[in-house]
Amino acid sequence: MRVISVVSARSDSGKTTVIEHLVAELRKRGYRVATIKHIPKANFTVDKEGSDTWKHARAGASVVVGLSPNEAAFIVKTDEELSVAEVLEKLRSFGSFDFVLIEGFRKESYPKIVAASSEEDARSLIDQTTIAVSGVLAGSDEGVELGVPVIDATTQVEKLADLLESEEIKLRSITAKLPGLNCKECGSDSCADMARRILRGERSLEDCVVLSAGKRAEIKISGRDVPMGSFVQDLVRSVVLGIVSTLKKANAEEGDIVEIKVRV
Repeated sequence: MRVISVVSARSDSGKTTVIEHLVAELRKRGYRVATIKHIPKANFTVDKEGSDTWKHARAGASVVVGLSPNEAAFIVKTDEELSVAEVLEKLRSFGSFDFVLIEGFRKESYPKIVAASSEEDARSLIDQTTIAVSGVLAGSDEGVELGVPVIDATTQVEKLADLLESEEIKLRSITAKLPGLNCKECGSDSCADMARRILRGERSLEDCVVLSAGKRAEIKISGRDVPMGSFVQDLVRSVVLGIVSTLKKANAEEGDIVEIKVRV
């Protein structure tokens, strides 16, 4: 499953247009595609106020499913925003997808297409994860040299889709899923070496000791998971439980989840 993020510095730069054209082209090529749209507005809901499903959620339902002959809408109520990794994990329950296109989440490490309306906006977002620039800027008459391909998704979507099919993007997508710790515990020299071996079919993501360590302890920074191996997880867990045991009215029992939030 290749995950590609489409990001921009501001709204109306063409993110949705890029995704719209890419989804259509990838579907034409026979791929199964899913999309994720980041909506940072507080208290936003896709549900219509006053509808029966809205009333179900207001009454306290954690998950509401609206089921019709041609659509199933799953509305999952959460206490805090899910991370992209958590959403991708839930997506897997709906089957196998070849591509997942994400609109937004510019801080994620997935290969990304920058949708920009100006050269200044493009340069502010281009980094080592950027594979192309598109959006309003790409459709203008301005000739810009940005160090990455500038491709207009409205007129050159085939070229953009070719890029997503390339071996380089497959490798980048695998690398983005690995923790980047270069711990060598998997027998590879680095996470980049591990990604190449996975691409060749010699290893799988399950062979990464950090990813397979489970989640006995988690650390998140602004919703992003911090990768930890078994040893670090056990260390964090022991330290936290040790602190909790010294606090009054903080009795932690088997099965409890202890949450600590630190604002930097």
